[in-house]
Amino acid sequence: MNLWAVMAVGEGFVHLEGTASFELYGVVSAADASAALGKAIELAAQRWPEIAQAREGNGAVINAEAVDNITLTPGMEVDVVDVSWM
Repeated sequence: MNLWAVMAVGEGFVHLEGTASFELYGVVSAADASAALGKAIELAAQRWPEIAQAREGNGAVINAEAVDNITLTPGMEVDVVDVSWM
C-alpha cells in the first residue's frame, strides 16, 4: 500500500436546497492512484451521502484535480477526507 494525497472537485450535486459543487481533499492508503481516488470518494460518501449521486448517472460528476504519492510524516491522518461545499 502507498499513501496518496487526493484533491477532487464535484459538480452538479443536489445539496441542501439547491445544486452545489465541492472540493474533496485528504490522504488515503491504496495500491494505486485510481484506487486512491475511489477510496477517497467512498470515505466522503459515508459522511456526506449526497456524494453517492455521482454513481447514479444524474449529471453529478467528480473529477480528480491531483492524486499524488506521498510519504508518511509524523502526525499525518490516513484514510481521512474532508469536503468543502460551495
